Amino acid sequence: MQTSYIPINNQLKLVQPELIMAEQLFQVIDENRTYLSKYLPFIDDTNTVQDETEFIKLMLAQHARGTGRLFFIFLENELIGTIDLHQIDQTHQKASIGYWLAQNHTGKGIITRCLQTLCDFAFNTLKLNKLTIMANVKNQPSIRVAEHCGFTYVGTDKDELFERGHFEDFARYALLKSEFQMTTL
Repeated sequence: MQTSYIPINNQLKLVQPELIMAEQLFQVIDENRTYLSKYLPFIDDTNTVQDETEFIKLMLAQHARGTGRLFFIFLENELIGTIDLHQIDQTHQKASIGYWLAQNHTGKGIITRCLQTLCDFAFNTLKLNKLTIMANVKNQPSIRVAEHCGFTYVGTDKDELFERGHFEDFARYALLKSEFQMTTL
């Protein structure tokens, strides 16, 4: 099977997941467990390659239903993170976005390039009109990425999610197709 992907530049691409990639995904999560789990509580429940196989199956099923699109972020031939559209609603032409990157690849503009590419795909291929990012208010790196890519702060959802025994506030950011500008980074 030929892997489907969206090129970003000569080294960076967004790759549609395949089941055979579960081991690579688990490895990068396991190597970055402490860093990632700070704002991604699902990491606590990611303990085996089989967990990632089941996750990929779930994401592929969402893709088939048109409700989600997961991409693995590859730098050269190394899987370094994920970015996705979830809660895709074709009726209202909107979706939410989530992303994470291995710690040693942060601060280099990689996730910004990936987010811009995903927005372009969402607006111009999937014909969506609105994209939303929810970030824990303590997750300043994620908030900076959203702002850098032109997302507008639209409010804070108080006690939005119950994580690890207490409620967390989440900042909500939105970007409309009419506001989107693909920039060269």
